[in-house]
Amino acid sequence: MNNLKKYREEKGITQIRLSIEAGVSQETISAYENGKAFPSAETLIKMADFLGVSIDFLLDRSDNPLVNTNKDINSEMMDIYNKLDKVQKEDVLRYAKIRKEM
Repeated sequence: MNNLKKYREEKGITQIRLSIEAGVSQETISAYENGKAFPSAETLIKMADFLGVSIDFLLDRSDNPLVNTNKDINSEMMDIYNKLDKVQKEDVLRYAKIRKEM
């Protein structure tokens, strides 16, 4: 859980403060951050809510700490993209890369 440690430190939150919010010991937070233990679903939710990040971010499945509050838009975008032919998909990706660099 590399993102947990990195984000916690960036925000100036101590392991003790996070442990209080998550309802676990400081040693347990340390074990999560060092990959020696894995939090329960309940603890993951508490930590994500306290830090204001997504569970996927805490689990290192995403580099984006923001909680995705609009999954419908992402789902719609993927549905549209999946219906495109190969050339159209290449055009969309090229456009997205240009927009990202702006």
